[in-house]
Parts: sequence; structure tokens; C-alpha cells
Amino acid sequence: MRKKIALAVMALLFFVPIVAAAEGDVNMIMEPLNKIYDLVKGVISVAAILAITFAGAKFMFSGDNIQAREGAKSMVGYCVAGLVLVWVAPVLVGYLTAPIA
Repeated sequence: MRKKIALAVMALLFFVPIVAAAEGDVNMIMEPLNKIYDLVKGVISVAAILAITFAGAKFMFSGDNIQAREGAKSMVGYCVAGLVLVWVAPVLVGYLTAPIA
């Protein structure tokens, strides 16, 4: 019984925004999503900067340990790739979904 109720609630939550978008009020849906995206983008950016700082310290203090240096360099690379992904994604989606005029 609980599964049926949960399924009905999930279906309702899924179809209500689609119906609202079909009526033309897309901003009602996009406004909270944009706020959530901006929050996530900020949190990820701060975490990436902290990770880059940690990787820089790890690189500086690794001394002759080649494995620690390589780990620090890969950490910086992954952080930069993540930042590029987070910051470029909306531009890329906007470009790909723009109407052709």
C-alpha cells in the first residue's frame, strides 16, 4: 500500500511541473532550479579552491616523493576539470538549445 501511495505522489510531483510548463509559465519552474544550481555551483567552487590549495601544499611538501607529487598534480587537474564542467555547462546548454534563426 505504501509503495502505491509513494508512486502516486512521485507521479504527481513529476507531472505537475510539466503541466505548468505546458501552460506557458516556464519561469515558475526555472527560477527555483536556477537558485539551486547557483548554490551548488558556489559550493563546488569553494570546495575545488580548497582542494587546489590542499594539492598545492601537498605538492610543495612532498619533497622527493614522486608519487605524492603526481597525486597532487592529478588532484589539481581533476579540480580544474570539475570547475570547467560546472561553469561551462549552462553556456553549452544555452548554445545547444538556442533556436536556429
